Amino acid sequence: MMVGENIHNAFVVVFKTLQEIEKFIGKCRTELDTKKYYMPAERFMRYSSDQTWEGWIYWSFILLFQRLDDGSVMENGWIDGPVYAVEINVDSDTCDVPKVYIAKMQFDRMKDWTKGCSPSNHSLFYNAIHGNSWTPFWGLQKVEKQEHDLTDLTQKNYKDVIFGTIEKMAK
Repeated sequence: MMVGENIHNAFVVVFKTLQEIEKFIGKCRTELDTKKYYMPAERFMRYSSDQTWEGWIYWSFILLFQRLDDGSVMENGWIDGPVYAVEINVDSDTCDVPKVYIAKMQFDRMKDWTKGCSPSNHSLFYNAIHGNSWTPFWGLQKVEKQEHDLTDLTQKNYKDVIFGTIEKMAK
């Protein structure tokens, strides 16, 4: 096989992987139990930069959820309660195999937050999930997390794994 063909095949694998991640994110959004959960940010958060090659392909995708049982949605679009971050991580520098991290984050003063959450806030949640010497941002008080191998999630169990973990963390 020639080098050019190897490069082409590698990108085909990357693109197919990203398509599968897109399907997974879409299922989490469309099959969300809207009577039980709320998404304060519609778009997923990701590290993106045109300054370095690492920002040219996404390695980590973070979705945010909140439980409606924890309160009502405030004017700023947030519930004054825990934020549950679900990260799909395919970065070999971070994990030995692709992972799904589910983190419960407790914040202080959420009523003072501005509306919305930019996808570029990725690093704030990412650093908290991975314990990268984060400083308390936005009044972050506590982080609890669980991890699952991405390949263990299936069409049949992904909702139980993600939302079941959120419910266990909520207790």
